[in-house]
Amino acid sequence: MTSVLAAFIGVVGALGGTLMGAWMQRRATLEQIAAQERAEQRGQLRADRSASYAEVMDASERFIASLDDIVAARRESAGPQGPTSGWGQMREESRTAMRRLRRAIWNVRVAGPEDMADLAKELYDVNMHRFKIAFDETLTFAEMDEQLRHENSEFRRMRSRFVAGAQRILGNGGGPSP
Repeated sequence: MTSVLAAFIGVVGALGGTLMGAWMQRRATLEQIAAQERAEQRGQLRADRSASYAEVMDASERFIASLDDIVAARRESAGPQGPTSGWGQMREESRTAMRRLRRAIWNVRVAGPEDMADLAKELYDVNMHRFKIAFDETLTFAEMDEQLRHENSEFRRMRSRFVAGAQRILGNGGGPSP
């Protein structure tokens, strides 16, 4: 009887150990799957953020190019011949660039974090102010050029803050944004 009882206890112990091992293995597997899903989500979020930040920079650069065209046209027309006739097209190109920048800001709002969306909005605001100066026909070329010079330094400062913030968020350099 003792041998049968010992064998029974051994079988129950082995079965219990097997079940406990299977349960622990299942739990470890589920934890590993959850950790992998979290890592994939973080990777996708990082990729989405990177793309939205790059979109802001690209749209901003497109605006800069359109603004350069405006300044060149105003420089050429600063003489006795007066304003250029191609301003309508240049204004529309700048507006298109600003619309792209505004859409890019919404993508940053979605991808986050909120402070990056705020920096992108500040970049938009500086660019919008530059747009208004460039098309202000009440300003002489010299006045416009002087005001744009000031705003250009503000734009560079805002762009640097945006880039530093993006680097901080993406984890590829840059300290905390000022």
